[in-house]
Amino acid sequence: MSTQNRIIPLYPFLTAIYPILFLLSVNVTDVGLKSGFRSAALMLAFAIITFAIALVVTHNAHRSALTSFIITLCFFLIFFVVYAPAYHALREVSLGGEILGRHRYLIPAAFLLFVAAGVSVIWFSRGLTAGMQRSITRILNLVTVILVLIPSFTIIAYAVKKQHVLATTQDNLPAIEQSLTTKAGNVPDIYYLILDMHTSDAVMQDLMNYDDSAFTRALEERGFFVAKCARSNYPNTQYSITSSLNMNYLQEMTDAYDIPYLYPLLQSSLVQRTLSETGYKVYAFESGYPFTELVDADKYFSPVMSAVDLLTYPGLTTFESLLMQVSGGRVLYESREQLSQKMQYIIDAPYVEYRDRIIYALDTIPALVAEPGPKFVFAHILAPHDPFVFDEDGGTAFRRTPFSMDKDPEFGEGYGWEPYSEGYINEIIYLHKRIISIVDKLQQDSQVPPVIIIQGDHGIPRLGLVDAQYEIYSAYYVAGVDTTFLYDTITPVNTFRLIFNALFGSHYEKLPEVIYQQGDDGAFQTVDAKLTCPAEFDSLTAEGEDQITPDD
Repeated sequence: MSTQNRIIPLYPFLTAIYPILFLLSVNVTDVGLKSGFRSAALMLAFAIITFAIALVVTHNAHRSALTSFIITLCFFLIFFVVYAPAYHALREVSLGGEILGRHRYLIPAAFLLFVAAGVSVIWFSRGLTAGMQRSITRILNLVTVILVLIPSFTIIAYAVKKQHVLATTQDNLPAIEQSLTTKAGNVPDIYYLILDMHTSDAVMQDLMNYDDSAFTRALEERGFFVAKCARSNYPNTQYSITSSLNMNYLQEMTDAYDIPYLYPLLQSSLVQRTLSETGYKVYAFESGYPFTELVDADKYFSPVMSAVDLLTYPGLTTFESLLMQVSGGRVLYESREQLSQKMQYIIDAPYVEYRDRIIYALDTIPALVAEPGPKFVFAHILAPHDPFVFDEDGGTAFRRTPFSMDKDPEFGEGYGWEPYSEGYINEIIYLHKRIISIVDKLQQDSQVPPVIIIQGDHGIPRLGLVDAQYEIYSAYYVAGVDTTFLYDTITPVNTFRLIFNALFGSHYEKLPEVIYQQGDDGAFQTVDAKLTCPAEFDSLTAEGEDQITPDD
């Protein structure tokens, strides 16, 4: 038989994975490729099963492929286009006292349509000659290959650009200006714990009417210095953490502020490279925000590590939740009160995954004491940043809306400031219990007193309240040295400059404490912020005429 006659029908399988690839390509900057692994595997399995069933009936690969293709198209048509409108329309239609717009009726009806479509194609394809079957296979193979290549090229182009920028920027990374001097047997582990969107005591008291001083006192009793009027240098995560881990302002390191250009600066930060040169091992955690995940660290921790874990995760992943929201699956969220507890758990699994990731980091950090040191532990923990997923005892916060990593519709503008404040404070209460427990473990079990930095990357940006997006919590435990180098108005850009100077004999210059916002033209401008920090800290002056005056 000639090669032409042995053409392999690939198109039903390519059709099955196309929507997943397309959605991944649209969201490639926000989700990892592995997030679509299970969805693609399930759709591929669907196409294989329908192909196999048709093959049993027809004993012909080309007819079976056509049958699988049509059934898969019907599935996508119903799932993405028809199901939600039909559900809403039939909610108002009853027959014999039964409302037709119910999943118990619509799902079997959809299944019958799949069967009818399959039977019709099998019957119709009987009249196709072998040559016509091969022609259909050849044409549909070509069409679906092109369709799959379009999102694939988008994903590949992003990956290539990312690698190109990474390689280019690697050649221009900030140089290690000063080597650190250590004493044998007296090298502390360094724990840098970023609690995303953790604002200051003053903000919580002033804007949320919550007194957080008990946590501050607990840290101070354990030897911490807590900066009473700390603020971030930038109002968002990628700028703030990139700046702090490179001990410099972004404007001094790069002219490009898009994530692909900042990514190499974070992945190979000056702090990380300086400590690695000194003999430190870098430990990092999956955060749920790919930008801050140091996947090339000496040890990288993730609660979901393998393809098997992804396949067996008991509920929807974040990507799958997105898939549901752009399809007929959104009706599940609209009618969640009617669902069983098990089904509610399945569709709420992205929140569970979000919680699991935070709990995993909180559980794992204290266990790292037993790892041979010295260690630099970087943990970007997405709490108390919304979506709020913990009540004050660590239980699951009640949710009514589909998962969203940012601009959570459950709180904020959609429901008002009060529920937002309540969600934030409940999560703070739980988080602080865990942090104190971690601090106790690290202090008690470390052979050399560790350095522990607990810091917000930015404050609360919701609803434009004052300038609270710059006010952060910032606490330092640095044992065995004079800590007068720390002060109440410290900003993250100086964190490691001052700690390296105090512990390792470096001579980094303390930079001016400036806060910036990005203008419409993309350039950074200094901010004349009205802050809630106490009046005695009103003398924070930057270079030149720029002055930041706290609100009395």
